[in-house]
Amino acid sequence: MKSQWSIPILLVMTIVLGSSSGCLGLLQSREFLENGRDAPKLDTETISYKEIKVFVNPFEWEAYTNTTFIPIDDPVSEISIYRKVQITGTEDIGCFESFTRYVRAELYTPSNNLAWSIDVCQDLGASTDPLMMEEDSTTFENGNWRLEINARGGGLQNTALQDNFEINVIVTRTCLMYPLEDGCE
Repeated sequence: MKSQWSIPILLVMTIVLGSSSGCLGLLQSREFLENGRDAPKLDTETISYKEIKVFVNPFEWEAYTNTTFIPIDDPVSEISIYRKVQITGTEDIGCFESFTRYVRAELYTPSNNLAWSIDVCQDLGASTDPLMMEEDSTTFENGNWRLEINARGGGLQNTALQDNFEINVIVTRTCLMYPLEDGCE
């Protein structure tokens, strides 16, 4: 009967002694936990900074101004800009400074260099413009990039006669994700 109790007691004593052996016990416990952990995976996270405006005043042109700051850091692997502008009825009129409806958008780096811009007073079809990293660089400039939009337009609500635009800055981060961690940091 004594032999039946000796194996469980020996096992419990081994665990207690192994876990209470100071630094060596911590090292063994850490190695045990690390071996049970899943391998890290490459993760991609996409964040959109979208500006949409539909002009609905039929009697006078509305002015629109907005500035958006976009945080860029080392894990950012791609920046692209989707843009679409619809200004109704300008095919026949053309563009006149200080008179026509327009959309002007500019994206500046933290060092105040112009990275992308549009200045249109007629329809501009939907497309996506990727931004390129500077020559001999593997990352974009870190800091808050600034998107400035100035526009003027008009329109009749709930009809096809509405000036509108959409500008969407899409930031893609690629990083190594470890189990039990949230998103790209």
